[in-house]
Amino acid sequence: MCCWYSLPTELLIDIVNRLPSSAVRALAATSRSSHSLCLPALFASVILPSAESLHSFALHVPRHYGHYILSLSVCIERKSAQSDHLSPTDALVTILSTSSRLQSLALSLASSLDPLKIIPAFAHLKNVHTFDMRNCGSEEDTPLSERLAVSLAASLPSLAHLRLSRISRSAACVDLCDVPYNVPIAMHDFDIPLHPRLGADLALPSLLTLPTLRVLEIRDTWLGADSKLAVNSDQSRPCIEKLLLTGNMYTSDNPVLDNDAYTAWVRACGPSLHTLVLGTALAPKVDFVPLSPSLVSHSERELSWDNEETELPPISHLHIDASLVTVDTLSSTMEVLSDCGIARVTISYGDGTSSPEPLGEEDDFTRQCALDDLEEWRDAIEEFLQSLGSGQWHALRQIEITFGKDVRMMWEL
Repeated sequence: MCCWYSLPTELLIDIVNRLPSSAVRALAATSRSSHSLCLPALFASVILPSAESLHSFALHVPRHYGHYILSLSVCIERKSAQSDHLSPTDALVTILSTSSRLQSLALSLASSLDPLKIIPAFAHLKNVHTFDMRNCGSEEDTPLSERLAVSLAASLPSLAHLRLSRISRSAACVDLCDVPYNVPIAMHDFDIPLHPRLGADLALPSLLTLPTLRVLEIRDTWLGADSKLAVNSDQSRPCIEKLLLTGNMYTSDNPVLDNDAYTAWVRACGPSLHTLVLGTALAPKVDFVPLSPSLVSHSERELSWDNEETELPPISHLHIDASLVTVDTLSSTMEVLSDCGIARVTISYGDGTSSPEPLGEEDDFTRQCALDDLEEWRDAIEEFLQSLGSGQWHALRQIEITFGKDVRMMWEL
Protein backbone atom coordinates (compact mmCIF):
# COMPACT_ATOMS: atom_id res chain seq x y z
CA MET A 1 0.00 0.00 0.00
CA CYS A 2 1.34 3.42 -0.93
CA CYS A 3 2.35 5.55 2.05
CA TRP A 4 0.74 9.03 2.29
CA TYR A 5 4.10 10.74 2.61
CA SER A 6 5.55 8.89 -0.39
CA LEU A 7 3.14 10.62 -2.75
CA PRO A 8 4.51 13.51 -4.86
CA THR A 9 4.17 16.90 -3.20
CA GLU A 10 2.05 18.23 -6.05
CA LEU A 11 -0.44 15.39 -5.55
CA LEU A 12 -0.54 15.96 -1.78
CA ILE A 13 -1.28 19.66 -2.29
CA ASP A 14 -4.03 18.86 -4.80
CA ILE A 15 -5.65 16.41 -2.35
CA VAL A 16 -5.51 18.95 0.49
CA ASN A 17 -7.09 21.62 -1.70
CA ARG A 18 -10.05 19.32 -2.38
CA LEU A 19 -10.76 18.64 1.30
CA PRO A 20 -13.37 20.56 3.34
CA SER A 21 -11.90 23.00 5.85
CA SER A 22 -12.75 20.78 8.84
CA ALA A 23 -10.82 17.87 7.28
CA VAL A 24 -7.85 20.13 6.52
CA ARG A 25 -7.71 21.24 10.15
CA ALA A 26 -7.85 17.63 11.31
CA LEU A 27 -5.10 16.59 8.90
CA ALA A 28 -2.91 19.52 9.95
CA ALA A 29 -3.03 18.31 13.55
CA THR A 30 -1.63 14.84 12.76
CA SER A 31 2.03 15.76 12.29
CA ARG A 32 4.44 18.62 11.67
CA SER A 33 4.86 17.74 8.01
CA SER A 34 1.10 17.62 7.54
CA HIS A 35 0.77 20.95 9.31
CA SER A 36 3.26 22.55 6.93
CA LEU A 37 1.51 20.95 3.96
CA CYS A 38 -1.90 22.26 5.07
CA LEU A 39 -0.86 25.83 5.92
CA PRO A 40 -1.66 27.30 2.46
CA ALA A 41 -5.14 25.74 2.53
CA LEU A 42 -5.77 26.68 6.15
CA PHE A 43 -5.04 30.34 5.57
CA ALA A 44 -6.20 30.74 1.97
CA SER A 45 -9.53 32.15 3.17
CA VAL A 46 -9.51 34.02 6.49
CA ILE A 47 -12.70 35.27 8.14
CA LEU A 48 -12.40 37.53 11.18
CA PRO A 49 -15.95 38.18 12.46
CA SER A 50 -15.19 40.77 15.15
CA ALA A 51 -12.70 43.41 16.28
CA GLU A 52 -11.52 40.99 18.97
CA SER A 53 -10.70 38.26 16.43
CA LEU A 54 -8.93 40.84 14.26
CA HIS A 55 -6.71 41.90 17.17
CA SER A 56 -6.04 38.28 18.16
CA PHE A 57 -5.03 37.34 14.61
CA ALA A 58 -2.72 40.35 14.26
CA LEU A 59 -1.02 39.67 17.61
CA HIS A 60 -0.72 35.88 17.67
CA VAL A 61 -0.60 34.51 14.11
CA PRO A 62 2.95 34.49 12.68
CA ARG A 63 3.31 37.33 10.21
CA HIS A 64 4.80 35.19 7.46
CA TYR A 65 1.50 33.27 7.30
CA GLY A 66 0.08 36.34 5.58
CA HIS A 67 1.67 35.11 2.36
CA TYR A 68 -0.91 32.30 2.26
CA ILE A 69 -3.98 34.56 2.50
CA LEU A 70 -5.90 34.87 -0.78
CA SER A 71 -9.25 36.00 0.63
CA LEU A 72 -9.73 38.12 3.76
CA SER A 73 -13.06 39.08 5.34
CA VAL A 74 -12.97 41.37 8.38
CA CYS A 75 -15.76 42.74 10.56
CA ILE A 76 -14.57 45.52 12.86
CA GLU A 77 -17.47 45.41 15.28
CA ARG A 78 -16.79 44.92 18.97
CA LYS A 79 -18.53 42.07 20.77
CA SER A 80 -17.47 43.35 24.20
CA ALA A 81 -16.67 46.68 25.84
CA GLN A 82 -13.09 45.64 26.61
CA SER A 83 -10.58 47.87 24.85
CA ASP A 84 -7.43 46.66 23.11
CA HIS A 85 -4.13 48.45 22.98
CA LEU A 86 -4.01 47.84 19.22
CA SER A 87 -6.49 49.94 17.22
CA PRO A 88 -8.56 48.26 14.47
CA THR A 89 -6.67 50.26 11.85
CA ASP A 90 -3.28 49.18 13.21
CA ALA A 91 -4.37 45.55 13.44
CA LEU A 92 -5.71 45.56 9.88
CA VAL A 93 -2.59 47.27 8.52
CA THR A 94 -0.44 44.68 10.27
CA ILE A 95 -2.25 41.86 8.47
CA LEU A 96 -2.41 43.59 5.09
CA SER A 97 1.30 44.44 5.16
CA THR A 98 2.18 40.75 4.86
CA SER A 99 -0.71 39.64 2.61
CA SER A 100 1.20 40.01 -0.63
CA ARG A 101 -0.95 37.45 -2.51
CA LEU A 102 -4.32 38.76 -1.34
CA GLN A 103 -6.95 38.72 -4.12
CA SER A 104 -10.27 39.41 -2.37
CA LEU A 105 -10.87 41.76 0.55
CA ALA A 106 -14.13 42.44 2.43
CA LEU A 107 -14.39 45.05 5.19
CA SER A 108 -17.45 45.42 7.40
CA LEU A 109 -16.83 48.54 9.46
CA ALA A 110 -18.63 49.75 12.57
CA SER A 111 -16.48 52.90 12.56
CA SER A 112 -14.13 54.60 10.17
CA LEU A 113 -10.46 53.78 9.78
CA ASP A 114 -7.47 56.09 10.09
CA PRO A 115 -7.02 57.23 6.47
CA LEU A 116 -3.37 58.22 6.94
CA LYS A 117 -2.54 54.60 7.84
CA ILE A 118 -4.95 52.48 5.85
CA ILE A 119 -4.69 54.17 2.44
CA PRO A 120 -0.91 53.60 2.07
CA ALA A 121 -1.44 49.95 3.08
CA PHE A 122 -3.91 49.50 0.21
CA ALA A 123 -1.40 50.80 -2.32
CA HIS A 124 0.74 47.69 -1.72
CA LEU A 125 -2.10 45.24 -2.46
CA LYS A 126 -1.16 44.64 -6.07
CA ASN A 127 -3.27 41.51 -6.60
CA VAL A 128 -6.61 42.48 -5.04
CA HIS A 129 -9.28 42.30 -7.76
CA THR A 130 -12.39 42.22 -5.53
CA PHE A 131 -13.10 44.71 -2.76
CA ASP A 132 -16.23 44.81 -0.58
CA MET A 133 -16.79 47.66 1.87
CA ARG A 134 -19.86 48.18 4.00
CA ASN A 135 -20.95 50.06 7.11
CA CYS A 136 -22.23 47.62 9.73
CA GLY A 137 -22.68 50.34 12.35
CA SER A 138 -25.02 53.29 12.69
CA GLU A 139 -24.76 55.72 9.79
CA GLU A 140 -26.03 58.50 12.03
CA ASP A 141 -23.30 57.94 14.64
CA THR A 142 -20.45 56.50 12.56
CA PRO A 143 -20.92 57.39 8.88
CA LEU A 144 -18.51 55.77 6.45
CA SER A 145 -17.39 58.52 4.11
CA GLU A 146 -17.52 58.18 0.34
CA ARG A 147 -14.15 59.95 0.21
CA LEU A 148 -12.50 57.13 2.18
CA ALA A 149 -14.24 54.44 0.09
CA VAL A 150 -13.19 56.03 -3.20
CA SER A 151 -9.63 56.64 -2.04
CA LEU A 152 -9.23 53.02 -0.91
CA ALA A 153 -10.72 51.64 -4.13
CA ALA A 154 -8.57 53.92 -6.29
CA SER A 155 -5.47 52.74 -4.40
CA LEU A 156 -5.94 49.13 -5.56
CA PRO A 157 -4.13 48.88 -8.92
CA SER A 158 -5.85 45.66 -10.05
CA LEU A 159 -9.38 46.31 -8.76
CA ALA A 160 -12.02 44.83 -11.09
CA HIS A 161 -15.04 44.22 -8.82
CA LEU A 162 -16.17 46.76 -6.21
CA ARG A 163 -19.09 46.40 -3.78
CA LEU A 164 -20.12 49.32 -1.60
CA SER A 165 -22.95 49.26 0.94
CA ARG A 166 -24.34 51.98 3.22
CA ILE A 167 -21.70 54.51 2.26
CA SER A 168 -22.41 58.07 3.44
CA ARG A 169 -21.99 61.03 1.15
CA SER A 170 -19.44 63.63 2.22
CA ALA A 171 -20.22 67.25 3.03
CA ALA A 172 -17.22 68.09 0.83
CA CYS A 173 -18.82 66.41 -2.21
CA VAL A 174 -22.53 67.28 -2.07
CA ASP A 175 -24.57 70.42 -1.51
CA LEU A 176 -26.16 70.11 1.92
CA CYS A 177 -29.17 72.15 0.75
CA ASP A 178 -30.14 69.29 -1.58
CA VAL A 179 -29.72 66.48 0.95
CA PRO A 180 -32.97 65.16 2.50
CA TYR A 181 -33.24 65.85 6.21
CA ASN A 182 -32.94 62.17 7.20
CA VAL A 183 -29.89 61.24 5.11
CA PRO A 184 -26.72 60.95 7.25
CA ILE A 185 -23.76 62.92 5.91
CA ALA A 186 -20.05 62.47 6.71
CA MET A 187 -19.05 65.86 8.10
CA HIS A 188 -15.59 65.26 9.53
CA ASP A 189 -13.65 63.50 6.77
CA PHE A 190 -11.25 66.30 5.92
CA ASP A 191 -8.29 64.27 7.22
CA ILE A 192 -8.42 62.11 4.09
CA PRO A 193 -5.35 63.06 2.04
CA LEU A 194 -5.27 63.92 -1.65
CA HIS A 195 -5.14 60.87 -3.84
CA PRO A 196 -2.11 60.56 -6.16
CA ARG A 197 -4.35 60.26 -9.24
CA LEU A 198 -7.76 61.63 -8.27
CA GLY A 199 -6.52 64.48 -6.10
CA ALA A 200 -9.43 65.93 -4.11
CA ASP A 201 -12.12 64.49 -6.44
CA LEU A 202 -13.14 61.66 -4.14
CA ALA A 203 -16.90 61.66 -4.69
CA LEU A 204 -18.54 58.36 -5.64
CA PRO A 205 -18.80 59.26 -9.37
CA SER A 206 -15.00 59.32 -9.53
CA LEU A 207 -15.14 55.52 -9.33
CA LEU A 208 -16.17 55.56 -12.98
CA THR A 209 -12.70 56.81 -13.92
CA LEU A 210 -10.88 53.77 -12.47
CA PRO A 211 -9.33 52.07 -15.54
CA THR A 212 -9.44 48.48 -14.24
CA LEU A 213 -12.95 48.51 -12.71
CA ARG A 214 -15.44 46.26 -14.51
CA VAL A 215 -18.19 45.52 -11.96
CA LEU A 216 -19.59 48.20 -9.64
CA GLU A 217 -22.24 47.48 -6.99
CA ILE A 218 -23.68 50.30 -4.88
CA ARG A 219 -26.22 49.24 -2.27
CA ASP A 220 -28.27 51.20 0.27
CA THR A 221 -26.48 54.45 -0.55
CA TRP A 222 -28.09 57.81 -1.29
CA LEU A 223 -27.24 58.92 -4.84
CA GLY A 224 -29.67 61.82 -5.19
CA ALA A 225 -26.80 64.30 -5.46
CA ASP A 226 -25.72 62.75 -8.77
CA SER A 227 -28.69 63.72 -10.95
CA LYS A 228 -26.37 65.86 -13.13
CA LEU A 229 -23.71 63.18 -13.36
CA ALA A 230 -21.97 62.77 -16.72
CA VAL A 231 -18.53 61.88 -18.02
CA ASN A 232 -15.87 64.23 -19.31
CA SER A 233 -15.26 63.57 -23.00
CA ASP A 234 -11.58 64.45 -22.50
CA GLN A 235 -11.14 61.60 -20.01
CA SER A 236 -11.01 57.93 -20.87
CA ARG A 237 -14.45 56.41 -21.00
CA PRO A 238 -15.58 54.20 -18.10
CA CYS A 239 -14.95 50.48 -18.50
CA ILE A 240 -17.88 49.35 -16.33
CA GLU A 241 -19.47 46.19 -17.74
CA LYS A 242 -21.93 45.53 -14.91
CA LEU A 243 -23.67 48.06 -12.66
CA LEU A 244 -25.83 47.24 -9.64
CA LEU A 245 -27.96 49.90 -7.91
CA THR A 246 -30.34 49.13 -5.05
CA GLY A 247 -31.44 52.62 -4.09
CA ASN A 248 -31.48 53.69 -0.45
CA MET A 249 -33.57 53.35 2.68
CA TYR A 250 -34.27 57.07 3.05
CA THR A 251 -37.41 58.92 2.02
CA SER A 252 -36.37 61.75 -0.23
CA ASP A 253 -38.03 65.14 -0.14
CA ASN A 254 -37.43 65.26 -3.88
CA PRO A 255 -37.82 61.75 -5.34
CA VAL A 256 -37.24 63.17 -8.82
CA LEU A 257 -33.60 63.78 -7.89
CA ASP A 258 -33.20 60.12 -6.89
CA ASN A 259 -34.83 58.85 -10.10
CA ASP A 260 -32.70 61.12 -12.26
CA ALA A 261 -29.58 60.11 -10.33
CA TYR A 262 -30.07 56.40 -10.99
CA THR A 263 -30.57 57.08 -14.68
CA ALA A 264 -27.54 59.37 -14.68
CA TRP A 265 -25.35 56.59 -13.27
CA VAL A 266 -26.51 54.23 -16.00
CA ARG A 267 -25.87 56.87 -18.66
CA ALA A 268 -22.43 57.73 -17.29
CA CYS A 269 -21.23 54.12 -17.56
CA GLY A 270 -21.28 54.55 -21.32
CA PRO A 271 -21.10 51.92 -24.08
CA SER A 272 -19.06 49.41 -22.06
CA LEU A 273 -22.10 48.60 -19.89
CA HIS A 274 -23.62 45.20 -20.69
CA THR A 275 -25.52 44.19 -17.53
CA LEU A 276 -27.72 46.34 -15.31
CA VAL A 277 -29.03 45.02 -11.97
CA LEU A 278 -31.75 47.12 -10.36
CA GLY A 279 -32.95 47.01 -6.79
CA THR A 280 -34.75 50.29 -7.35
CA ALA A 281 -37.31 51.51 -9.85
CA LEU A 282 -36.54 53.99 -12.61
CA ALA A 283 -38.87 56.78 -13.71
CA PRO A 284 -38.93 59.03 -16.81
CA LYS A 285 -37.09 62.30 -16.49
CA VAL A 286 -39.12 65.43 -15.74
CA ASP A 287 -38.63 68.69 -17.59
CA PHE A 288 -37.22 70.67 -14.68
CA VAL A 289 -35.64 69.87 -11.35
CA PRO A 290 -34.63 72.72 -9.01
CA LEU A 291 -30.97 72.36 -8.26
CA SER A 292 -28.63 74.70 -6.43
CA PRO A 293 -25.89 76.29 -8.56
CA SER A 294 -23.17 74.98 -6.27
CA LEU A 295 -24.17 71.37 -6.87
CA VAL A 296 -24.38 71.82 -10.63
CA SER A 297 -20.94 73.38 -10.80
CA HIS A 298 -19.47 70.66 -8.57
CA SER A 299 -20.89 67.86 -10.74
CA GLU A 300 -19.74 69.51 -13.94
CA ARG A 301 -16.33 70.18 -12.49
CA GLU A 302 -15.84 66.51 -11.58
CA LEU A 303 -17.43 64.72 -14.50
CA SER A 304 -19.01 66.58 -17.37
CA TRP A 305 -19.98 65.79 -20.92
CA ASP A 306 -21.26 68.04 -23.63
CA ASN A 307 -24.16 70.32 -22.75
CA GLU A 308 -26.63 68.06 -24.53
CA GLU A 309 -27.72 65.03 -22.54
CA THR A 310 -26.52 61.79 -24.06
CA GLU A 311 -28.63 58.71 -24.62
CA LEU A 312 -28.59 55.71 -22.33
CA PRO A 313 -26.03 53.09 -23.37
CA PRO A 314 -26.99 49.77 -25.01
CA ILE A 315 -27.58 47.06 -22.38
CA SER A 316 -27.85 43.37 -23.22
CA HIS A 317 -29.12 42.07 -19.86
CA LEU A 318 -31.44 43.69 -17.31
CA HIS A 319 -32.02 42.03 -13.95
CA ILE A 320 -34.68 43.25 -11.52
CA ASP A 321 -34.52 42.35 -7.82
CA ALA A 322 -38.15 41.60 -6.98
CA SER A 323 -37.41 41.66 -3.25
CA LEU A 324 -36.71 45.41 -3.53
CA VAL A 325 -38.69 46.54 -6.59
CA THR A 326 -42.49 46.51 -6.57
CA VAL A 327 -44.33 45.09 -9.54
CA ASP A 328 -46.30 48.30 -10.15
CA THR A 329 -43.07 50.13 -11.10
CA LEU A 330 -42.21 47.75 -13.93
CA SER A 331 -43.80 49.89 -16.65
CA SER A 332 -41.93 53.06 -15.69
CA THR A 333 -38.62 51.22 -15.46
CA MET A 334 -39.10 49.63 -18.86
CA GLU A 335 -40.10 52.97 -20.33
CA VAL A 336 -36.84 54.55 -19.21
CA LEU A 337 -34.80 51.67 -20.68
CA SER A 338 -36.82 51.26 -23.88
CA ASP A 339 -34.03 52.51 -26.15
CA CYS A 340 -31.23 50.44 -24.61
CA GLY A 341 -31.61 47.44 -26.91
CA ILE A 342 -32.07 45.01 -24.04
CA ALA A 343 -32.09 41.39 -25.21
CA ARG A 344 -32.77 39.58 -21.93
CA VAL A 345 -34.73 40.49 -18.79
CA THR A 346 -34.56 38.40 -15.63
CA ILE A 347 -36.54 38.90 -12.43
CA SER A 348 -35.86 37.12 -9.13
CA TYR A 349 -35.39 37.61 -5.42
CA GLY A 350 -31.87 38.97 -5.00
CA ASP A 351 -29.30 40.17 -7.50
CA GLY A 352 -29.37 37.03 -9.65
CA THR A 353 -25.86 35.83 -8.77
CA SER A 354 -26.94 32.76 -6.81
CA SER A 355 -29.04 29.81 -7.95
CA PRO A 356 -32.58 29.70 -6.53
CA GLU A 357 -33.21 27.23 -3.75
CA PRO A 358 -36.01 24.69 -4.26
CA LEU A 359 -39.07 25.39 -2.14
CA GLY A 360 -39.80 22.34 -0.03
CA GLU A 361 -43.29 21.05 0.60
CA GLU A 362 -42.88 21.76 4.29
CA ASP A 363 -42.58 25.48 3.57
CA ASP A 364 -46.06 25.98 2.18
CA PHE A 365 -46.34 29.61 3.23
CA THR A 366 -43.12 30.65 1.47
CA ARG A 367 -44.13 28.73 -1.62
CA GLN A 368 -47.57 30.33 -1.72
CA CYS A 369 -46.04 33.80 -1.38
CA ALA A 370 -43.70 33.03 -4.27
CA LEU A 371 -46.60 31.79 -6.39
CA ASP A 372 -48.61 34.92 -5.60
CA ASP A 373 -45.66 37.11 -6.60
CA LEU A 374 -45.19 35.09 -9.77
CA GLU A 375 -48.81 35.68 -10.73
CA GLU A 376 -48.54 39.45 -10.16
CA TRP A 377 -45.31 39.74 -12.16
CA ARG A 378 -46.73 37.53 -14.92
CA ASP A 379 -49.71 39.87 -15.30
CA ALA A 380 -47.39 42.88 -15.39
CA ILE A 381 -45.17 41.26 -18.04
CA GLU A 382 -48.17 40.29 -20.16
CA GLU A 383 -49.49 43.86 -19.96
CA PHE A 384 -46.05 45.19 -20.90
CA LEU A 385 -45.80 42.89 -23.92
CA GLN A 386 -49.28 43.81 -25.11
CA SER A 387 -48.45 47.51 -24.91
CA LEU A 388 -45.44 47.26 -27.20
CA GLY A 389 -45.79 49.01 -30.52
CA SER A 390 -44.04 48.12 -33.75
CA GLY A 391 -40.29 48.66 -33.48
CA GLN A 392 -40.30 48.93 -29.69
CA TRP A 393 -37.98 46.62 -27.81
CA HIS A 394 -36.92 45.05 -31.12
CA ALA A 395 -33.89 43.38 -29.53
CA LEU A 396 -35.79 41.71 -26.67
CA ARG A 397 -35.56 37.93 -26.95
CA GLN A 398 -36.29 36.55 -23.49
CA ILE A 399 -38.00 37.42 -20.21
CA GLU A 400 -37.59 35.07 -17.27
CA ILE A 401 -39.07 35.17 -13.77
CA THR A 402 -37.54 32.87 -11.13
CA PHE A 403 -38.76 32.87 -7.53
CA GLY A 404 -37.59 29.33 -6.79
CA LYS A 405 -36.35 26.29 -8.68
CA ASP A 406 -39.93 25.18 -9.22
CA VAL A 407 -41.55 28.62 -9.30
CA ARG A 408 -40.61 30.20 -12.62
CA MET A 409 -41.93 31.39 -15.96
CA MET A 410 -40.31 32.29 -19.24
CA TRP A 411 -41.26 34.15 -22.42
CA GLU A 412 -39.30 33.46 -25.63
CA LEU A 413 -39.85 36.32 -28.07
